Amino acid sequence: MTTYIQLTQQLHNAFSNADYDAVLALVADDIETVSYSNGYQSKGKDGFRTFFMGFASAFPDITITHRNIIASGDWVAVEFGATGTNTGTLMTPNGAAPPTGRKVEFNVCEVHEWKDGKLTRLVNYQDAMSLMAQLGLLPQPAGL
Repeated sequence: MTTYIQLTQQLHNAFSNADYDAVLALVADDIETVSYSNGYQSKGKDGFRTFFMGFASAFPDITITHRNIIASGDWVAVEFGATGTNTGTLMTPNGAAPPTGRKVEFNVCEVHEWKDGKLTRLVNYQDAMSLMAQLGLLPQPAGL
């Protein structure tokens, strides 16, 4: 029997390998997606696709490396690093940011809820401040 930890690993491996059909095959039709770093929330596969394709388009070479992963019942918490080169437009809370060509590495934690082998809820917490700083998208402090 496949565990929810294994399904989380499959999900992130498929994403890192740009196998988006495999990603969507693991997701429930009514998935709830929440990203606290940019305020994104959606219900359903189309919204989930919008969320993950936003990163896939902005960082086509994105790679996820798991650091810690734990499970309890239907829930999985996973801490990972993400690396990639910003060659596409990145949607931010302030609008679209054009590609910078910069390689970035940032930290992410996700909480997944699984039911019957499908991802039903994904909550994403990422170090958006570090990501924006690496991309040169943060204003410089005045007087420093």
